[in-house]
Amino acid sequence: DAYDQPYRLYNLDVFEYELDNPMALYGSVPLMLAHSADATAGVLWLNAAETWVDVEHVRSGLFRRSAGVDTHWISEAGVLDVFVLPGPHARDVFAQYAELVTPTPLPREFALGYHQCRWNYLDAADVLGVSAGLHTHEIPYDVIWLDIEHTDGKRYFTWDAAKFPDPIAMQHTLAQDGHRLVTVVDPHVKHDPAYAVWSDANARGLFVKARDGTDFQGWCWPGDSNWLDCFNPNATAWLGEQYALDRYNGSTTSLFVWNDMNEPSVFNGPEITMDKDAVHHGGWEHRQVHNVNGMLYHKATSDGLRARETPALRPFVLSRAYFAGSQRYGAIWTGDNTATWEHLRASVPMVLSNNVAGIHFVGADVGGFFGNPDSQLLTRWYQLGIWYPFFRAHAHIDTKRREPWLLGEPYLTHI
Repeated sequence: DAYDQPYRLYNLDVFEYELDNPMALYGSVPLMLAHSADATAGVLWLNAAETWVDVEHVRSGLFRRSAGVDTHWISEAGVLDVFVLPGPHARDVFAQYAELVTPTPLPREFALGYHQCRWNYLDAADVLGVSAGLHTHEIPYDVIWLDIEHTDGKRYFTWDAAKFPDPIAMQHTLAQDGHRLVTVVDPHVKHDPAYAVWSDANARGLFVKARDGTDFQGWCWPGDSNWLDCFNPNATAWLGEQYALDRYNGSTTSLFVWNDMNEPSVFNGPEITMDKDAVHHGGWEHRQVHNVNGMLYHKATSDGLRARETPALRPFVLSRAYFAGSQRYGAIWTGDNTATWEHLRASVPMVLSNNVAGIHFVGADVGGFFGNPDSQLLTRWYQLGIWYPFFRAHAHIDTKRREPWLLGEPYLTHI
């Protein structure tokens, strides 16, 4: 057997995750495929609670006529919906699965290009300088990204006025050359009565509840935070409305969105996530619906971007957490990888396994999020990354700058 422990499906923010490990990570797709020379079949275990899948290679014996592979599925709670995909051929299984979860929609053309990102570009001058550098060195790109530091104290839907005094002018400058901007909007909302987003959501009662009926509160990037209840249709509709051009100040139709930390990540929670006995709209305990939480936040953002202009245009939204069906709402990626050859190698089966599970618009952080790749590793990662469906370079705030021209020759020419 490949592992002596079962696979764990439980969306978690895992710091510097290990490779070749059956334990939990950012996303979960409870799909199992069985393939042989003669036939292919599958099963979709549509349960969003913490789930364990034990895969056992069984020998023939007294009570079994032939050797084979058994799977044992265990979910902590929630509704039990099991869909059998009888095949009999691989193409039939994928068609049957697509009927259940919907195929990946065609992305906007710009989203298929190169995305330049790091945590964080310092200010508007830095953003425009990086854009100019890419032009100067004839490196085609479509999108540049801003992480959490662009906000006013990690208050999403805001800008740091000292660093980005005129974000609309910055976006117009980028758009003149055909470029888009992506900003991050995470699901935690800074607990601050002076913050209009928090005060409005609080007045409307849109936050997840603790088991005692008070608003669930925890720690994330802004400090004390509350979380929108994505199982409440009023909360998801309200979230979508925040993307309207007259609500998201400083935004334009060339701005798109990145939903990070939506497992959800709670820094002081068990396993860095939400308490299982937190309560969602309709009386659902968080333990029953945990793995679908990120997808619902992803959906609300996608719906909001689609509604902000007429006629509605396809949005671009990147999500870290995902579940079966997340492909309907945008891209996902393999999370906070590391600048090593092992992580470069592992990115290929990680991307392909998500493709098999119906999530096709996926990639890995080119260069590795953590650490500083040497010139050869970074060059090779770009040469691989162009084949990821979602092609983005990204790096941690503590890493050295690594825009391609900083490598010098011959690496710049290779890239």
